[in-house]
Amino acid sequence: MDPALTADLLKIVNSAQYMLSKKVDNISEAVKMVGINGIKNLLYSYGTQKVLGDDTVEKKKLWEHSYKTAFYAYNLVKNFKNDASLLDDVYVGGILHDMGKIIFSNVHPDLLEKIKGFCVEKNLPASTFENLSSGLNHGELGAMIAEKWNFPDRLVAAIRYHHDPDAAPPEYKNIVDTVYLANLFCEYENGNAGFDQFDTGPLENFGLKSEKQIDTLIKRLSTGFKKEGQI
Repeated sequence: MDPALTADLLKIVNSAQYMLSKKVDNISEAVKMVGINGIKNLLYSYGTQKVLGDDTVEKKKLWEHSYKTAFYAYNLVKNFKNDASLLDDVYVGGILHDMGKIIFSNVHPDLLEKIKGFCVEKNLPASTFENLSSGLNHGELGAMIAEKWNFPDRLVAAIRYHHDPDAAPPEYKNIVDTVYLANLFCEYENGNAGFDQFDTGPLENFGLKSEKQIDTLIKRLSTGFKKEGQI
């Protein structure tokens, strides 16, 4: 009965990731294709966006970044990991990884931009100043809210550790490493991060050893994301 949720479901099913020969416009068919886990993940991301909103320019930018991160995360797993069960989880983890930053922007709308600008100028990690200004970083804040909303532990971990993958529990290493890399790929692509800022653990997990490999991969991911937006 919810038009926006229905539209999101049909958009997912008809996206490039399903490689269908014909367009699906039947809700029952779409639900069968996505599956129960896919529907749950859709509700997590859809419900979060509905609660937190996208009513400001800053929040719209954050959600756009989140969807790009989700696309990159999904395709990282699709191309580097033989684990279909991980696909839906890393996608929704990518969408939700910055929910703490979106909450933070509701309380301090100008502070995030000031922190980001200063850190880029001085080549410093933004998390240092987030800790000082708010008492905790946006990953921890987002994870606390996700726990309060009874999200699965794997999604809580993806949110909490997406800037600190080495601290993640071993059982969530793959989802955290994937969301970490996808997020940092977006920042690297935008010129907000350098190759020296990548943690070696996640790179090794995906068999990435050089800056040239990352440049080639990001170029492919970026092209795919742009095509996805035209569907």
